Amino acid sequence: MPMQEHSTLREGIVAGLLGAVLVAGWYFVFDLAAGRPFHTPNVLGKVFFRGDLDPGIHRIVPGIVAGYTVIHLIMFALIGTLLTLLVHLATRNLALRMGLWMGLVVAFCLVAGLIYALTTATGERVPLWSVLGGSLVGVGSMAWYLWHGHPGLRSSRALGDEVRASHHSPGSPRGG
Repeated sequence: MPMQEHSTLREGIVAGLLGAVLVAGWYFVFDLAAGRPFHTPNVLGKVFFRGDLDPGIHRIVPGIVAGYTVIHLIMFALIGTLLTLLVHLATRNLALRMGLWMGLVVAFCLVAGLIYALTTATGERVPLWSVLGGSLVGVGSMAWYLWHGHPGLRSSRALGDEVRASHHSPGSPRGG
């Protein structure tokens, strides 16, 4: 896609919703395989809406699941938009690419720490490996979408290539 066709908001929402749908699918399949459909959004919804760190395992509350799903979609759309903004900036400025990668690593470590705290606080009603797997699916899908939509990220230019060479040889005097 040519650069002028890239809308940060549109692309961000698409990237975020792609990640949100795949993560929700991950949890649905995981919960269904365990014989507890909608368990994960039910537990997370009870934690976020009620502050309940000991949510009931067997009682699914449809309003809580629906409310958590809406929050889930909104948060992913916001994260997708922020990630898209960073990708657009990094595409235009080679020096920002390393900052983008460092930011993603720091953000993933922060999320991993928060997830660990959540799983510990809820008595592991939401297994750590399940949440980390879902997070990797979500982040990976958003990264894949943005990577394929921005071929400029794949350029092999090195940092410093954008600096033009001077017209005089190094060490020679500038005037006469």
